[in-house]
Amino acid sequence: MNFKNELERQCFEIAERALGGGVTIEHNKKVQIESALFSEVASFKGPPAKEVDVLVAELIEQPKVVLLVSCKRFSRRAEPAHIQEWCAVVQTMNRYSGGTLFFGLVVSPAGFTSGCEAWATSHNIGIVPPLKGRNLAFNEDSVLRMFERVLIALRARVHLQIDDLRTAPAFFDFVYRLVADFEGHQDAAADGRYFLLPQRWASSFGEMYSAIAGRAVEDIWAVEGATEIMLSGGVVLRFSEASVCFGNDTEIGQEKPVTPQCQKNIDMDSCTLDFIKSIVVGKSITSAGDFGNYIEIGIDQRFNLGLHSVGFHLISTENPTETNRL
Repeated sequence: MNFKNELERQCFEIAERALGGGVTIEHNKKVQIESALFSEVASFKGPPAKEVDVLVAELIEQPKVVLLVSCKRFSRRAEPAHIQEWCAVVQTMNRYSGGTLFFGLVVSPAGFTSGCEAWATSHNIGIVPPLKGRNLAFNEDSVLRMFERVLIALRARVHLQIDDLRTAPAFFDFVYRLVADFEGHQDAAADGRYFLLPQRWASSFGEMYSAIAGRAVEDIWAVEGATEIMLSGGVVLRFSEASVCFGNDTEIGQEKPVTPQCQKNIDMDSCTLDFIKSIVVGKSITSAGDFGNYIEIGIDQRFNLGLHSVGFHLISTENPTETNRL
């Protein structure tokens, strides 16, 4: 793979790491429109008259969703013309896409001038770094971490729901909410509850649920002071009194397991970990709730699995209660 500059290389490597493949770099290349009804091609050229390079990241196959990323390495902040350029590319691709949904993102470590926001919001283009963050400028490392955060969250989001991101400024807002307060993430982490692994970024209940919803339970266990779940796709969830951690982290599961306290039914009758596993393993997560000293995960719309710092509980949600005891 050839790269025109270091920023492009770094963005490509981050995209591959965050998305697990399906990432390419296109230099000055015309892309054939998918629809056989039209002979037009979408050239990655647009106002202003200059050639454009693009990082193409395929997010999901059915329905096909593709993210087009423009990596801008400027000594000064990007101008509205650079956002207009990407608006034209993404708008053209969606017009003749033949079913593929394209989202557009512009990454510019030097930042953006104030006129960029109007174009980005009206055409649903995401921008990194944020225009209204508390800092007026970010170092390049922070911008790359923002980019990775967006890709990780977007990958989880499009597997759940994409229709509500189609209409401007929904995608712009989605990106903005993820990175607008990025400079305060480390400060927030000191008092935070939710953390995204492996970076341990300060996160939220909503982002946690987006990451685990629909995934199948593969295994559950307890370690000293925490309970952990392995989900399909390599996603893990860890609950302790101090924090709720989730994401992809190979270090989870390396601690020595301990025997957890396990209970079932509303009466909290004693049971074994193997009993709980026999019911939840292989089934998908359908809901979640945070109750302070424990979190509860809905399983298969039929059970609630509780994660405590010392063990698990399992309750059937089917009625009548007495005839559906576990």
